[in-house]
Amino acid sequence: MNMKKDTSERGKFKNKIHNALYHSDGIKEVLLGDVSGMTSSEVRKLFKEHVKSHLFVDEVIQDTQSYIFYDVALTYMRENIKTCTVMMYVVCHRDILDNYSKEGYYGNRADILSQMVEDCLINDEKVVRDFGIGDLKLDGVEPFNGRYLYGCVMTFVVPNFR
Repeated sequence: MNMKKDTSERGKFKNKIHNALYHSDGIKEVLLGDVSGMTSSEVRKLFKEHVKSHLFVDEVIQDTQSYIFYDVALTYMRENIKTCTVMMYVVCHRDILDNYSKEGYYGNRADILSQMVEDCLINDEKVVRDFGIGDLKLDGVEPFNGRYLYGCVMTFVVPNFR
């Protein structure tokens, strides 16, 4: 008897999100700086320190860095269709918020990073097709203001037909 595992979709989506973000050179630049002298395994290890598949943003984080935290909720589940909601915190330490710019992007470091995340997850057709039959949609962007970190909470909706 084959056991049905609807909740495995959360882990699958998390893997897809992490892989998509990792393949963005712009995101790696904002999060890690210049990685040209590093091996691919060093870059991957450092990337995992800045991109986390949970929403625990501890107020004691004082490293002057940028981070992406995300999680997946299965917000609608029926036998033949389910909807996944992806919540993503795109945050930067307040001391480096205003010292980054990149041509074609606007705002502070957190704004630029959120635009890169949007480009990666919505505007890359290969990535969009990888998430489900329905289109990946940005449903909302709200400010995130912590003690040391500032940025936004991005909410994506992914209709996923099974």
